[in-house]
Amino acid sequence: MVGVTEIKVLSGWILPDASWQPAEEWWHVSALYDLLEKKPEYFTDALKDALSGGDEARIRRSASEAGFIKISRQQFDLLNISNAQLRTLQKLVEYIDPEDEFTVLLEHGMRQKVISVGRLLKLKSGLPITA
Repeated sequence: MVGVTEIKVLSGWILPDASWQPAEEWWHVSALYDLLEKKPEYFTDALKDALSGGDEARIRRSASEAGFIKISRQQFDLLNISNAQLRTLQKLVEYIDPEDEFTVLLEHGMRQKVISVGRLLKLKSGLPITA
């Protein structure tokens, strides 16, 4: 379909300030180390501690708790999403086929919700996405 982007290319972080930081697939955690130098104000002590420990699962969990949203392989990894972050996400997926779907990993993957791009574009509130 002309003008429709493949979801597969969407990979990176939505930062707590709602800015978009692209990251190569499989390099999301490495990208956080670079971001720590560029935007240290978004890194909580818990996230800094997790980064110094090097445990990937702990880093991803701490990043979510600090307000980062990871986008990778048709998945969002988040604890909640602010209105500003939702607007950024909607801009990112604006040209993706509305029938394509993302899996939203909630509570560190303990719950999952599948959401279509079309439904995501219609969301008005950035409050936590509930199952």
